[in-house]
Amino acid sequence: MRIEDMTRDAFRRKVAEGCVVILPFGATEAHGAHLPLGTDTFQPAHVADAVAERMGNVLVAPAMPYGNHSSTKNMPGTIWLAFDTVRAFTRDVLTALHGDGVRAAMILSGHAGSSHLCAIKEGCKDVVDACDMKVSLVSEYDVGASHPKVRDLAGDGHGGLVETSRMLDIKPEAVTADRPVGTYSSTGSLVVRDASVCFPEGMAGDTGPASAELGREINSYIIDSIVGVIRRDLL
Repeated sequence: MRIEDMTRDAFRRKVAEGCVVILPFGATEAHGAHLPLGTDTFQPAHVADAVAERMGNVLVAPAMPYGNHSSTKNMPGTIWLAFDTVRAFTRDVLTALHGDGVRAAMILSGHAGSSHLCAIKEGCKDVVDACDMKVSLVSEYDVGASHPKVRDLAGDGHGGLVETSRMLDIKPEAVTADRPVGTYSSTGSLVVRDASVCFPEGMAGDTGPASAELGREINSYIIDSIVGVIRRDLL
């Protein structure tokens, strides 16, 4: 159940019973010419809703639609937050949930940028250091990339086969008919002003074979994995 759909008293009762809250942490970010800017928000929100439907003791917090970016920061449509803002947001939301009586939470990130995840982790550590609360941080993007059918797929990444297939399952009306091929170009040890040069085509991978069927398999795999993490680490 989504927290924003609950009344005050319904939320209070659910927390008193002992629940886990999932916070889908997304992004508004360019994903090539074929995927919507909200891809990294739609994916974790979908997974969180499915997990909550399967497990009776899980609530879903409103999704955060902005993140920290580097390689896509200057691309059209990317709305970025500073590292410290992401850290503070994470800390403040978890602290507020703790104040409401929540003692177990998962940050489910759809954006897997290294600085983004680091900022979230620092915010989680701030809360764990100060409060009696179990907090789990999971990149559902990375979980999906570990699916047996795609884990050995060379060159697939941002906006590639995996994400395109997942979005064809989750929100097909938002995916265009374009099936681009893109590469990731490393700058090595260089620190560059505009890291978008790493994605000449704005994405990485061959989206030609993408399908809703593959996306459904990957999404189901992620959902199963998240259920397992909650049962192992948070209950």
